[in-house]
Amino acid sequence: MSEQNVMKRLHGIGIIPAIALNHVEDAAPLAEALCKGGLPAAEVTYRTPAAHDAMIAMKKARPDLLVGAGTVLTREQVDSAIDAGAEFIVAPGLNPEVVKYVQSKGLPMIPGVANASEIEQALELGLHTVKFFPAEPLGGIKTIKALCGPYRNINFMPTGGVNEKNMNDYLASDKIFAVGGTWMVKTDMIDSKQFAELEKITHDAVLKMLGLRVKHVGVNATNDVASRTAQDFANIMLGNVRETNKGYFGSELVEVMSEGNWKGTKGHIAVGVNSVERAMAYYTALGYAFDESTIAYDEAGDAKFAYFKDEIAGFAIHLINN
Repeated sequence: MSEQNVMKRLHGIGIIPAIALNHVEDAAPLAEALCKGGLPAAEVTYRTPAAHDAMIAMKKARPDLLVGAGTVLTREQVDSAIDAGAEFIVAPGLNPEVVKYVQSKGLPMIPGVANASEIEQALELGLHTVKFFPAEPLGGIKTIKALCGPYRNINFMPTGGVNEKNMNDYLASDKIFAVGGTWMVKTDMIDSKQFAELEKITHDAVLKMLGLRVKHVGVNATNDVASRTAQDFANIMLGNVRETNKGYFGSELVEVMSEGNWKGTKGHIAVGVNSVERAMAYYTALGYAFDESTIAYDEAGDAKFAYFKDEIAGFAIHLINN
């Protein structure tokens, strides 16, 4: 997989579990738990001697898992990670020699930064995505937003104190590439083989990240009744009629599509998510396909609107940002 594709996948996954594995035999069941929970990525840290063999075992168990190496401090660890099949490298700090060595090997490198001077070093090395570590002790999203003022061509992966309670505060910013966390892969839970619980925690994190909700339901109507139908729905929902280039909204909960704009045999359902880009990555991993002709993108190149390729029970389904 190309460096660009690896980074795109990481961005789409959104939450990158940072893992310290003490026992190689736990690698395969953990890989299963992460993928089933909806986070097919793992940053296996070189904080334990098991890192090298654990990466091999995880990739063997789940080839669809994007496996990277974390806490990489030396060229020797880079070689070890590459030998284990690592697809990306993460470091807690910025060592120019290690960064250049990883770049020479053609792998994505995400070094850690903590201040403006280190961001400038990263930019000098041609990097545009960095880890912000330790995020919460350094001021969290407020500090990142302040740094984005003078440094607009950099994206951050905050790690350190990021958890299920504050992750969406970070992910709401378009300057956040992804977040890193350990709360869904706590070492003591791995050591005690609580893989079903780890899968549940992972799944809960994905649901919170996506923020799924029904935004509106679409109704197909002929031109002669579209306006009246919208007014009826507006009356029922205690809302107002809003005309669009495709029909009318009868309150913001029902969209009445006029002839020529119909979607779905019976109509359509709009599903709101915090990030269409990340929701598409999640559903693609589950085997769902999208109608490429319907995908709209924002200025950053992230998808902001997309219809699923197939209808469900006669309804077309589309994703839209909340």
